[in-house]
Amino acid sequence: MIPDNSRVHSRFPARCLLLALLLSLVACGEQHSQARPAPPFKLPLLTGSGDVSLQDYQGQVVYLTFWASWCIPCRQEMPYLAQLRDRHGEEGFEVLAINVEEDAGAARKFAADYGMDFPVLRDPNRVVSSVYRVPGFPTHYLVDRFGRIRFSGLGFDLNDVRAVSEEVVTLLAESTIEELELE
Repeated sequence: MIPDNSRVHSRFPARCLLLALLLSLVACGEQHSQARPAPPFKLPLLTGSGDVSLQDYQGQVVYLTFWASWCIPCRQEMPYLAQLRDRHGEEGFEVLAINVEEDAGAARKFAADYGMDFPVLRDPNRVVSSVYRVPGFPTHYLVDRFGRIRFSGLGFDLNDVRAVSEEVVTLLAESTIEELELE
């Protein structure tokens, strides 16, 4: 008698799909990355008072966050970023918040409501977010003083606060050590 394996085989695609979904969820969150150059960009300020480029911040540790006003985790992230910038701004740390939506009015209201006193840029045509391969909001990258992406993450919750804070401190100290070694 030949065993009937049709039920086993019919569950195989579902199991593969479940495994792929679980692996993709595990891949989200904070990740160290091998240092790679951050793609250059130049974007207009949300206020309309000029342009900002990543090159303007060469020599600083920069937290790039791609966000939208309708994004719930972005609402948690912004007050934390203001605190992080206040704490480390004098050490050479800056936040660049890149808004990726068409409604500039909603973005300006969000920035005012959340006290975003760091540079807020607009990427209405999603050119820069495409180059950075932003999969969702918020997506963030930490760029070291030498213009290399060293850390990235998708989403934001209170568990991310510690990981990001530690990485900022590490990059600020590391950059200082590397500069001393070059002298």
